[in-house]
Amino acid sequence: MAFSSDQLPDILRQQPPPTGLLVAFSGGRDSTVLIHALAAVRDRLAVPLRAIHINHDLHADAAHWARRCKDFAASLGIDYISRSVAIDPADGRGLEAAARAARYAALDAELRPGEWLLTAHHADDQLETVLLQLLRGGGPAGLAAMPARAPFGAGCLVRPLLQFQRQELAAYADANWLEFIDDPSNTDRQRDRNYLRHEILPRLTERWPAAAATVGRAARHAAQAKALLADLAALDLAQVAQTDSETLPLESVLALGRERAENLLRHWLTQRKLPVPDTRRLDALLSQAAEAAGDKAPQVLWPGVEARCWRGRIYAFPPLVEVPPLPAQWHGEPLDLGAEMGELRTVAGKGTLRADVLTEGVEIRWRRGGERIRLAGQQHRRELKDLLREAGIVPWMRSRIPLLWYKDELAAVGDLWVADEFAASANEPAARIEWRQRPVISSGGDNVSRAVR
Repeated sequence: MAFSSDQLPDILRQQPPPTGLLVAFSGGRDSTVLIHALAAVRDRLAVPLRAIHINHDLHADAAHWARRCKDFAASLGIDYISRSVAIDPADGRGLEAAARAARYAALDAELRPGEWLLTAHHADDQLETVLLQLLRGGGPAGLAAMPARAPFGAGCLVRPLLQFQRQELAAYADANWLEFIDDPSNTDRQRDRNYLRHEILPRLTERWPAAAATVGRAARHAAQAKALLADLAALDLAQVAQTDSETLPLESVLALGRERAENLLRHWLTQRKLPVPDTRRLDALLSQAAEAAGDKAPQVLWPGVEARCWRGRIYAFPPLVEVPPLPAQWHGEPLDLGAEMGELRTVAGKGTLRADVLTEGVEIRWRRGGERIRLAGQQHRRELKDLLREAGIVPWMRSRIPLLWYKDELAAVGDLWVADEFAASANEPAARIEWRQRPVISSGGDNVSRAVR
């Protein structure tokens, strides 16, 4: 079918209606067509229309492109926003994936409550995505490719051009004499998507002209399968995790069978907004977990995630970063520990630490090893490493426990223990140490409450 702006109001007519439309505007042909067509029917849309350009600063002409987008939006009378993002070339996901993640993070930050983010993805983009996922061994989630509508940030992401082919949008651009940016990176055949676009798809669609439509239909079938698998995983997660979904009990996960266990892990990671790995790494995680014994904590790494198994439970979290130095003098005021380690503070008038210790000031250090402490009611000092192990503190967090030192004497271990010689008697002023927003440090031992990451 031929594309025209008159089709957009019907495509975008969904309930509940949006509070506004935010168009992702790269300045390329497809997004230029989309924003021009929306401007032509804005009165029928009856909601505010804005355009946003993300400057990745990866090309010498990036600033010039941003100005061109601004001028074009102004010529249409559309509010325009430009945002720059920083891309780390050393990102383990690759430059394209890092740029995509930064772009969508910026779009998420800009989206208003109830607003729709519109992108110009079309049927040929969908065809490329499905083929790439197929060549990479993707499952139903990958083959489902790009949905026409999905929750996103404070609103949702909508792709109104998904049923139209590239040549239909090109015809619209020609008919309306639209000028657009031609990014030279789109012709780089070293990139997989460009190789497919320029070398494979022309021959494929010559033999099967309806390939984009039929593969799009296959993607919708895969999306249905993906939804059913997600429903199954949600049921399994509710049964397996019960009240705690921060970690998973290994025995219950393995009892599901390998296929359902991997499906559950993918769902669990997605629910916790963590990247999902390939099947090979999921298989390695389950295999290593099944063989872990004693105090061993095998780990499996993939970009954005550190997964570990310990004492029959599976953990997954963003990679740990180096902890920063801590202050030499601390008097109990709120202290950001950095490295996503939460905040340390004290509450006066209740607790077990003598208040005069904080009045004079303590030094906070990360655990280094070899520390000893005598707890209340005990006659002898004990190795801190033994106490941490007995309390169920996970091995990878034992060196990340903030310790309070008073005149080179260990006074307290985070909010876990206070040394007997620094404990307040019944009539002494006291303070309670609080470690807020702390990460998961415990497997759930009786004498250490589990905190939520």
